[in-house]
Amino acid sequence: MSVTESLKDAANYAVLRTKLAWLTHQVHVHGETVTKLAADVDETAEQMQDASETMKALAVDDATTAEFAEAALTMTGAKEAAGEYNSAADSAAAAADDAKTTVESDHGGIADAVDTSSVEMAEAAFYAQQ
Repeated sequence: MSVTESLKDAANYAVLRTKLAWLTHQVHVHGETVTKLAADVDETAEQMQDASETMKALAVDDATTAEFAEAALTMTGAKEAAGEYNSAADSAAAAADDAKTTVESDHGGIADAVDTSSVEMAEAAFYAQQ
C-alpha cells in the first residue's frame, strides 16, 4: 500500500469518526428539543383545560367552553405523540452512542497505531487474510 493510499484510508477513518461524533451529538440535541417541546405543549394543555373549567364556572357559553376543552385534549394527544417520538429519539441516541463507542474501541487503537507508525502499511488484501 502506498503512502498516499495509507493517508487516504486514515483520512477516511478520521472523517468517519468525526461524522459519527457529530451525528451522535445531533441526535442528543434533537431529543432534548423534543423533550422541551413536549413539556411546553403539556403546560399549554393544562392552561387550556384550566381556562375551560374557569369559563364553565363563569357560565361562558357551552360552545366556547367546549372549544377550549377540545384544544386541551388535542394538545394532550400531541404531548403523548411527542413522548413516543422522544422515546424513539432516546433509542436512536443510545444506538448512535453504541456505534461511536464500537468504532472507537474496535478501530481507534488501529488508527492510532497507523498514525504513529514509521512503517508503511501493507496492501489491504494482506489484512483480509485469515
